[in-house]
Amino acid sequence: MLRRAILAGGIAVLAVVSFGNPHRHVADLFWPGDAAPWEHVTAVYVPDVDQPTRVKISEATYDDLAACRDHVMEQAAAQGDPNLEKGRFECAIGFYADKDDGTGGEYRLIVK
Repeated sequence: MLRRAILAGGIAVLAVVSFGNPHRHVADLFWPGDAAPWEHVTAVYVPDVDQPTRVKISEATYDDLAACRDHVMEQAAAQGDPNLEKGRFECAIGFYADKDDGTGGEYRLIVK
């Protein structure tokens, strides 16, 4: 009986790992609101919401959400908007490519 339970559990774990992206699945389970240790965060900053096409996108170099927010607040202060009254931002966490060549894909989490 115990062997069957262990075997069924092992098969379930292999099924979860083999379908989709296991790194993303684990990140969703243990870090639902922030970046997992292997993920990076990209800051997306719009200095003026009246000009939504003027967007500043950082490289994906931040390790967590706090670092992304700090960067955006520094950018906002440099633009003369330290309280972020005119602009807005998003932090995009963990890009997962759909294809092996890195094209296409989506971020695991976008925090506003």
